[in-house]
Amino acid sequence: MHKKEVRGTNRLKDEKSPYLKQHSHNPVDWFPWSEEALQKAQKEDRPLLISIGYSSCHWCHVMERESFEDPETAKVMNDNFVCIKVDREERPDLDSLYMKAVQAMTGQAGWPLTVFATPEGVPFYGGSYFPPEDGWGLPSFKKVLAAASVAYSRNRQKIDKVTKDMEALLAYRSPGAGVELGRDLLDDAFKAAGLFFDTLYGGFGMSTKFPHSMFLKFLLKYSQRTGSKEALSMVRKSLKSMAAGGIYDQLGGGFHRYSVDERWDVPHFEKMLYDNALLSELYAAVYEATGAELYRDVCFATAGYLMGEMRDSGGGFYAAQDADIDGSEGEYYLWSLSEVEGVLGKERTERFRDCFVLTEEGNCEGKNVLRINSTLKGLDVSPNDEITGMKAELLRARSKRTPPATDRKIITAWNGLAISAFSKAASVFNEGPLLEAAKKCAAFILESVVDGDGRLLRYHLDGRASVKANLEDYALFGGAMVSLYEASGEDRWIAEARKTAERMIELFYDDTDRVFFDTGSDQERLFVRELDLYDNDIPSGNSAAAGLLVRLARIDGNVKYRDMAEGVLRSAVGMREEPLSFGNFLFVLESFLEGEG
Repeated sequence: MHKKEVRGTNRLKDEKSPYLKQHSHNPVDWFPWSEEALQKAQKEDRPLLISIGYSSCHWCHVMERESFEDPETAKVMNDNFVCIKVDREERPDLDSLYMKAVQAMTGQAGWPLTVFATPEGVPFYGGSYFPPEDGWGLPSFKKVLAAASVAYSRNRQKIDKVTKDMEALLAYRSPGAGVELGRDLLDDAFKAAGLFFDTLYGGFGMSTKFPHSMFLKFLLKYSQRTGSKEALSMVRKSLKSMAAGGIYDQLGGGFHRYSVDERWDVPHFEKMLYDNALLSELYAAVYEATGAELYRDVCFATAGYLMGEMRDSGGGFYAAQDADIDGSEGEYYLWSLSEVEGVLGKERTERFRDCFVLTEEGNCEGKNVLRINSTLKGLDVSPNDEITGMKAELLRARSKRTPPATDRKIITAWNGLAISAFSKAASVFNEGPLLEAAKKCAAFILESVVDGDGRLLRYHLDGRASVKANLEDYALFGGAMVSLYEASGEDRWIAEARKTAERMIELFYDDTDRVFFDTGSDQERLFVRELDLYDNDIPSGNSAAAGLLVRLARIDGNVKYRDMAEGVLRSAVGMREEPLSFGNFLFVLESFLEGEG
């Protein structure tokens, strides 16, 4: 994270979240999300300005430097709004709710998420990053602040109409009979994949690219059922291209968040636990299906990264590593040609360049993101010993640089993904240390990330667990317990899976619409009770819940669980309309229909 001028602190100094603490020296009079903030807004009849982000987010840091640290901008914010900072990883329910609202109002949204809302929390305008001056087709943040303040004070009738429409839009309604569950739905999703697939570089889309690991996992399962060589080719092309590109850390292992180009060359440099867990599991599964060494090597390197840099001494895994160092994105990972020559010498550097693209001009801010030379053949084999040795030398040299900050939150849902990944890899490769890592992580969650009544909590940090767990935490942790049972054969883990599923149903299930709410019956009620069906960065709580119930029904023959899973699957009408955003739902549907017809 960038250095800050030393100044006074605001209310965020006492918060647990690293992201909120990052803003504790801003001149903005920040509140955490709290009853105190909402009551102040209601008492003074002032709109809320809700800013949502996370600790490793590059553009969150940029907007903080440009606007939240600027005294003039801060004064406008303080004079006209009650300003609330939210860590999306701490409160995924707030993030999901307001993300949907901004997407509905503007057609797009991302982080930092900027939301203007009534004192009751109902949004009436929003966006993502706003620059300090007009640019990139965006108005300056000060102009946005002025417009939102004037609209709230002088055009309340219009604000009331917008907020009523927004409440109606965000309140979940059952889709009636729902989607018809059949293999034609899966066939249609596969056909849609072909429309968006990049045959040259793999992945989906033609510019900014995300891994779409859940949709690729669906395609793998689809190919195994149908024998589709095209589906398997999409998966293999995507994973090989990512493994060769800059989105993959060629020296230290692990994946960055996404690529800003279609070739996977230049990434957005933050590293998230969930991406690395989902991808390492997928690479293990593709190795299992193909036997190609590349997938094994990437899985092991990614698992090694997680165990070496992201694991707490208690066994849990940290949330993320930052994109920025002292305000410069990616500095830890970038190399100039002269820097590599300083480590390897000129002659060995030339041989290194036979494998990795390394130029004088670079491909990112005058330096190089290391990526495998596209002319190199045989990417399905391991690098030779000399290249491996050179990579190790460069990694040792890199380790002497200032490292990116690590967000040490141990988030239950994301650790569930890590447990599942390590369990899968342990099964595929018969690796005892990976299985032990999964067991240790599971034991840590069960012992340290629960309250006195055994209710799961959202995360653990600095010796304490905080915030009640949401649906995604229960569903993904329950699924992890099934994976651990399948990998180990130990009955204690399936017992924990059953217990977790029953508590999940008790806290989150809606009998009327046959779906799960994201927040529990014992949690804070927002202006609508949030329910998200999209598979975004991680599986949605509902698709993960359906997946857990399908797996338990298969093991136990529990008809109730299968019926509940069917109701959730029927609610996901987007599987037909937006298949790329419902990757885990499609994978679960494959499992649900397995053995039928």
